[in-house]
Amino acid sequence: MKKPIEIKIGGRDIPLYYSAYEMTAIQEEIGCTAYQLRDEVFGIRLADEDDPKSVVFDVATDAKKTKKLGTLIRILGNAGLEERGEAPDLTDKWVLRNIKSGMVLVYAVVMFNVIMEGNRMEAGEKEESGPVDVLVEEANAKKQPGS
Repeated sequence: MKKPIEIKIGGRDIPLYYSAYEMTAIQEEIGCTAYQLRDEVFGIRLADEDDPKSVVFDVATDAKKTKKLGTLIRILGNAGLEERGEAPDLTDKWVLRNIKSGMVLVYAVVMFNVIMEGNRMEAGEKEESGPVDVLVEEANAKKQPGS
């Protein structure tokens, strides 16, 4: 089993764990599917439709998205703590209170990567040559004739 990604919040190392169980918690508590997190929590968009590298995360400038990020961190963090045999004692308030405001975007990028990695198939999966940028793929598809 792969070692979980850990984040440091409030002096604590918190492992992040994502499975179908956490996916259902996301659906119930945040109100969207894991794939909708891109819009609902991270606010990922292209600042310039013609530049696939102009990716912007609106999470740090939207209070509702920031609160949802705190909930997402709590869900995956408590799952990681539980998997490690520790009490799942994180709360949304504690998570957000212990994240420095200038670090919101950093945590959002980490959480986005954890979700993306968790959605990859485990069995029978071929190794990819590198990470796939969903926004770049969408922008390229829009530019192709007949798209």
